[in-house]
Amino acid sequence: MRNINTRRYWDHRFSSGDWCKKGGFDQTRGFAESIVAAVGIPRSFSGSICDFGCGAGDAMPVYRARFPRARLLGVDFSEAAIEFARSRHGGVADFQCGMASDVPRVDVIIASNVMEHLSNDVETAELLLEKCSMLTIVVPFREPLTAGGEHVNTYDDSAFSRLGPTAVRTFATRGWSEFGWKALWKDIYLKNLLRPLLRRPVIRRKLQIMYTFGSLR
Repeated sequence: MRNINTRRYWDHRFSSGDWCKKGGFDQTRGFAESIVAAVGIPRSFSGSICDFGCGAGDAMPVYRARFPRARLLGVDFSEAAIEFARSRHGGVADFQCGMASDVPRVDVIIASNVMEHLSNDVETAELLLEKCSMLTIVVPFREPLTAGGEHVNTYDDSAFSRLGPTAVRTFATRGWSEFGWKALWKDIYLKNLLRPLLRRPVIRRKLQIMYTFGSLR
């Protein structure tokens, strides 16, 4: 499958306003709110957390509120994204433009909804794991892929088994647009009552899957 996720592509998405127009800021916050509730890091944590593939940095206020003593760093390969992040959240975290090889040694790396965009996802995860004590990866769970789309990988429980022992869990998150309560009741629950009568498939809520490697102990 051809991968459209070049640096030029993502620079354009951020600099053109497309990311903002399509709800990217809110989606990132929604993902982050679900992650902090599930990741298993104590609120008193005072080490370093790197958000790999941080985009415009909108997870950082969520991480700061949850882990007020932590040192926060965002890394993304898009210069346009990092410019956004510094202008919006430079008082909350540090940001740098770079790839996985540029990530410094930190205690925790969180890669939220990034790996599904990468052709070398497993190799990138292996490199990140060498740079931290705990690596958390969150991606869509068993997502059907669309030709020409941004997502080039789909994931199940065993997707990163090559990296060794891991904790795996699936969960719902409002980062997916249909998880808003209004849309959830109208477009999923209510319409699901009618879909069998119309011989249409029942719609299932999209899930995320979280893989955790290593620990803080």
